[in-house]
Amino acid sequence: MTPWAEAKYRTAKPVFGPNKKPAKDSNDPVYGCFPPGVPRIYLHRKPMEIIQLSNEVIMMFEYARLVRHIYTDGRPHDKFLDPPLWMGDSIGKWEGDTLVVDVIGFNDKTWLDRIGHPHSDVLHVVERIRRADHGTLEDDITIDDPKAYEKPWTIQSTFDLQPGVDIDWEGVCEDQRLADRQ
Repeated sequence: MTPWAEAKYRTAKPVFGPNKKPAKDSNDPVYGCFPPGVPRIYLHRKPMEIIQLSNEVIMMFEYARLVRHIYTDGRPHDKFLDPPLWMGDSIGKWEGDTLVVDVIGFNDKTWLDRIGHPHSDVLHVVERIRRADHGTLEDDITIDDPKAYEKPWTIQSTFDLQPGVDIDWEGVCEDQRLADRQ
């Protein structure tokens, strides 16, 4: 981490990890019902559904009923993202059987994970999503944020196909900090 990111990380009050706090004391944006951002959305143990159309891939998440559009029609990123986005601006292209997703345009209000690793507004995420086999989806996620990290780094998320699992669209986020105080 850069000194800027280390300072932000030290102020994080996560509900998970070695510096965990009770939800009522947390400053985790997710506990205030804000979107988790990318790649953190993948850390929530809720199902997602992926729909492939001719000009986009749509990811529907049970968590907070979020929907992510990944445009594959050749359009460029939106140059006028004002304000910046919680989930970023996602543009995709196919390289063989791999969906390469380029994501920019983030605000700096989310964490990359559940323990408080920060990012800045220049975060650039590249995902390489592919099916390893019929029941397994792999996503190699590269984080590039020169304000927060000295060099880009990559993680891999793996997802298992779960036939018959439905998305519960009735979930409602309730600010856990407020709920714990009542």
